[in-house]
Amino acid sequence: MTKRRTMIGMALGLGALASAVCALNGCDRKPKPQAKTDRPPATVAPLAFAKSDADSTVTLTLPEPIKLFPELHTQIYNDGQQKLLDFMAQAHKGRAEEKAEGMDVPAYSQTIAWQISAQSPRLLSLYAEESDFSGGAHPTSSFQTLVYDKTKKDLINGSALFANGADMKAIDAYLCHQIEAERSRRLEQPTTQAASGLPCPHLADSKLILIPSTLSGHIGAIDALYAPYEVGAYVEGPYEIRVPQTLLKPVLSPEFADQFGGDPVKDNALDNSPATAADQ
Repeated sequence: MTKRRTMIGMALGLGALASAVCALNGCDRKPKPQAKTDRPPATVAPLAFAKSDADSTVTLTLPEPIKLFPELHTQIYNDGQQKLLDFMAQAHKGRAEEKAEGMDVPAYSQTIAWQISAQSPRLLSLYAEESDFSGGAHPTSSFQTLVYDKTKKDLINGSALFANGADMKAIDAYLCHQIEAERSRRLEQPTTQAASGLPCPHLADSKLILIPSTLSGHIGAIDALYAPYEVGAYVEGPYEIRVPQTLLKPVLSPEFADQFGGDPVKDNALDNSPATAADQ
C-alpha cells in the first residue's frame, strides 16, 4: 500500500510539473492572428517600363537606390505605369480623330524619369522630369516632386517642411527676386515678373526638392523647380531656384529642422551645372 501511495504521489508531482512547464511555455496557447493592414504586401517592382504601338511610345525609369524603399518603389512604379497606359489610350483616340480629319501628326510620346535629389536619416527627396508630346509645335515639360518620411514610411507634402503659420513673406520675395535675376540673365536684359505678366510664386506651393549638404547626413538647401511656362516663356526653359539655409531656418518645421545643416553642394539637380552665386 505504501509503495502504491508513493507511485501515485510521484505521478501527481510529475503532472503538476508538466502543467507548470506548459504554463510557462504556452502549450495551450493559440497562435496570435497577424495584425491586419490596409497596405498590400510590397512586391519587387521593376526599375523601368516601356511600351509602344503605332500611336505612341512611353517610358518610365526609376533610380536604383529606390529599391531600398520597396513600398515607395512599388507605389511610384504602379502610378507611373498607369499614367502611361492612360496616355496610350488617349493617344489612340486622339490620333484616330486627327486621321479622320486628314491630319498627319507624328506618334505621341511621354517619358517619366525619376531621380533622387538628396536624403537625410529621415527624409528622402525625389523628382521626375516629364516630357509629353501630343501634337503641336513642341513637347510639354513638367515636374513631379516627392518627399518621403523614412521614419513613418509615408509621403509628406512639401509644405509640411515649414512650420504652421510661418511668415513666408521674406522667403517668397527672395524667390521672386531670384527668378527675375535668372530671367534677366537668360534674356540678356533687365526684366521683372510684373513686366512680363507672370506672377511671383510662393515657395510652399512650388515643386520642391532637397539638396545634399557638405555636412554628411544633412540637407543643405531647398530648390524650387519650375517647368517652362510656369515662371517664364517656353524658350527660357526650366528654372531651378535655390533657397539657402539662412532663409530656411526661421521657417522650418521643428519636426524636420534637425535634418538640415551645413552648406549645399554647388551643383544644381537638373543639369549638374554649378549653381550661380545668386543661388547660394
